[in-house]
Amino acid sequence: MAASYLLARGIEVCEADTLAHEVLTEGSEVYEAVVERFGSGVLTQSGAIDRQTLGEQVFCSEEDRLALNALVHPAVEAAWEAWLESRQGGMAVVVVPLLFEAGYAEGWDAVICVCALHATRMARLRERGLTEAQAEARIKAQWPEKEKAARADYVLWNDGTAGCLERQVARVLDSMKRGQ
Repeated sequence: MAASYLLARGIEVCEADTLAHEVLTEGSEVYEAVVERFGSGVLTQSGAIDRQTLGEQVFCSEEDRLALNALVHPAVEAAWEAWLESRQGGMAVVVVPLLFEAGYAEGWDAVICVCALHATRMARLRERGLTEAQAEARIKAQWPEKEKAARADYVLWNDGTAGCLERQVARVLDSMKRGQ
């Protein structure tokens, strides 16, 4: 949601999750590596990667989650780096949900962390169709919010209304434009 407010203010945004979907398309190197590592059981009948099935597997096994990340993250990083290089200047944002966990926190002009309370995160994951256990597994695979917030240059709290988040985005952008 914060990314949509950035876009509305004319800031170019690149979403790592979108890039991850792209690098997992059938026929790509990453697709082939994922199928080789996890087997054809992670494919739909049409041959696409079944993200739900793959997610269930990797969030039950740290070894599998780390293996998937090792296959996907380098390709996603290369894609956002190519996107950044193709730009013609101006402010831009790369949304990387696992920025700290994956070791990508260095080299940015600023890091904005969007946080929410555990209960809010759980509710949002359940709204997306995950069970309590699945939602908890996904949250446990990430660093604690406090630790990410402490490392970020700016923190947005996304527990309130959409308007509240939008105002926080505006304040952060104003601050960044002033060079503070």
